[in-house]
Amino acid sequence: MGGLMNNYYYGKAGKGDYTVDQMPTTRRQLFFTTLRVRLSSMCALNFFHLVFLIPILILALFAYNGLMMFTSDDAWKMGSEDMQNAYHLYMDSNNAYRDAKNAEDKIEDYKNRLEDVDERIDRVKKGEEIIVEDAPVVEGGEPEKRPVTMEELEKEKAGYEAEIARFEKLLSETDEAKMEELRVAAYTNLINYESYRSGALKSFIAQTLLFMIPLIGLAGIGSTGQMYVLRNWARDEHAFLWQDYKNTIKSNWKQGFVVGIINGLSLYLSFIAFTTYGSLANDNALFLIPQWLMVMLLFVWWMVNEVIFAMMVTYDMKLKQLIRNSVIMVLARLPIAALILIGSLIVPVVLAFFVPPQISFLALIVIYGVIGFSLTGFVYVSFANSCFDKFLNPRIEGAEVNKGLYKNDDYEDEEELPKVEMKEDRFWEHKS
Repeated sequence: MGGLMNNYYYGKAGKGDYTVDQMPTTRRQLFFTTLRVRLSSMCALNFFHLVFLIPILILALFAYNGLMMFTSDDAWKMGSEDMQNAYHLYMDSNNAYRDAKNAEDKIEDYKNRLEDVDERIDRVKKGEEIIVEDAPVVEGGEPEKRPVTMEELEKEKAGYEAEIARFEKLLSETDEAKMEELRVAAYTNLINYESYRSGALKSFIAQTLLFMIPLIGLAGIGSTGQMYVLRNWARDEHAFLWQDYKNTIKSNWKQGFVVGIINGLSLYLSFIAFTTYGSLANDNALFLIPQWLMVMLLFVWWMVNEVIFAMMVTYDMKLKQLIRNSVIMVLARLPIAALILIGSLIVPVVLAFFVPPQISFLALIVIYGVIGFSLTGFVYVSFANSCFDKFLNPRIEGAEVNKGLYKNDDYEDEEELPKVEMKEDRFWEHKS
């Protein structure tokens, strides 16, 4: 065991030294080199971050169960009394329409059942014993077997005769106009119930997102420590996993909490705006413009998250300056930032929409419970480091550029990106 741990920390004996030629000279090489070295440590860091995400995960589990309930046939149980009444009204009208539409088939079916019960009655009259099974008294128990009685058979026969008479009467009273009336009533009641269900579902999602706001703020606190450690690893620098994580949170928890709150508000307000403008767009298509504008703003803000936490733990800036500079950097490198955000969403989206719920839920637990959050953060912070070297560090006297790279190459872009105008007000100072 001692040899195994020694090999883990110091490598195998006899291996050649790390030569200058082997040192990373591009951002891509630096990313994969540091990722390979720090992969196991990222799992431990992922566990630290999960502690701050536990409240979100618990609420997400309840929300998932609620969403599954709203998509099931029992959704009416989740709604108000009006929604439940609308459901029962729809079911009654729908059953009436289906009965009228299928009256001939129903009559034929009940006549077949009636013939069967008459045959069993004749057998019992001749002294034959017919065994039936009653449902078990205890769930999971054995069903009780007993001989059927003549009284039970006569009751079953009377029920079939009553159903035949009912459907024959319904068939005689139903013409094309009556069928259309029943169809319209069933469809109208369905639309009314679906309106209640849609409103209840939107209210449930909005309420969940509202409760999420302070919990995402708590997650923002943990993101400060996570991003500091990942930032150092992405620059091929050392970081004490627990000590640096804890100290960074102490120094930056206020800004991390506020940015987390903004993240939560962005989801809540965007959902409210999207659903509100969507309802208005049913009457006026112009409301589609602000509806999708909110989607674009939400997308831009979550691209800002690729940079803002890394900037928070690297430079001494006020919150307003953090947001402003992060937005400038993201817009300056919009295609790359958008590609990174989309890439980070591919796995959960594919699992959520194209994989059975039980499998996708388990896969998400395994991926993000082991390394998912740290791996995503590592991609974000690698991108953020390149942005800092492009836009901030060259403007700061004494700041080192391209840490971790042997050559002073920039971020592998062939063409020069546009320069960003920034005030020389000396608001930035390295925290570390």
